[in-house]
Amino acid sequence: MFVIAVAALVVLAAIGYSYLSGHETPASQEPLSDLNAESLEAFRIQFNNASDCTRIVLLLSPT
Repeated sequence: MFVIAVAALVVLAAIGYSYLSGHETPASQEPLSDLNAESLEAFRIQFNNASDCTRIVLLLSPT
């Protein structure tokens, strides 16, 4: 039981560190952005302009 509690604390500490440490985008990459109603048109234009490249859209939902 003690080992499970310690393992759970280690996992929670790692998740907390990852969440609170902040994230930086590499200098050669554009910053990440949120896709919302205001930015949808700009996303569509960029997506269509990159038709000669491989494109991946990843949609995540918290539910």
